[in-house]
Amino acid sequence: MTSPETRSPQPPRGDKPPVGPDGLADVTDVVAAFSALESQNSTVLKQVAENFGIGVIDVRAIAFISQARSVTPKQTAERLELSTGATTSLIDRMVGAGYVRRLPHPTDRRSVLLELAAAGQDAVDDIFDFYRRAFREAIDPHYLDFLATTFRSIADSLGVTAAHDLGDGSLREPTSAA
Repeated sequence: MTSPETRSPQPPRGDKPPVGPDGLADVTDVVAAFSALESQNSTVLKQVAENFGIGVIDVRAIAFISQARSVTPKQTAERLELSTGATTSLIDRMVGAGYVRRLPHPTDRRSVLLELAAAGQDAVDDIFDFYRRAFREAIDPHYLDFLATTFRSIADSLGVTAAHDLGDGSLREPTSAA
C-alpha cells in the first residue's frame, strides 16, 4: 500500500459527478477546457514561432529533435506527419537558420542524423522556460505530479480510443451487433 507521503497528490473529491443521458460521467466541461487549452497553445505556438522567425512546424520539429536527441529525417517526417519533400524543405530551413545540424548516420551511409545546433538548443531552452513559467503560475506545486500523471493518462487514452474507435473512420462509439 502506498503511504500518503509517496502517493500522487490529488485534489479532494468533488461532489457526485454529473451524469449524461448515457449514464456515464458527463465530461463536457473537461472536454471544453481541453479545447480551450489546445486553442490557447496553438495561439502561443504561433507567437513563439514568430518570435524566432520560423514556422510552427519548425518549432514542433525543434522540440521533437531536442527530446529525441538524434533522429533521422524519416523519424521527423513521421512524427510531424510530413511528406518527404516537406521534411527536406523543413530541415534545409532549420539548418540554414542555424537551429539544426546534419550529422552522418553511424550505421547507415544513406542517412543522416539531426541534432540541435547551439541556436536550436537556446530556442528550446527559451520555449521550455516559457512553458515552465506558465505552468508554475497556473498550478499549485502540490498537484504537479497528479497533473503530469493525468496528462499522460489522457494522452494514452486518446491513442487507445483513436485506435479502437477510428479504425472504421467513424467518431461514433462502436455499437455491438444484436
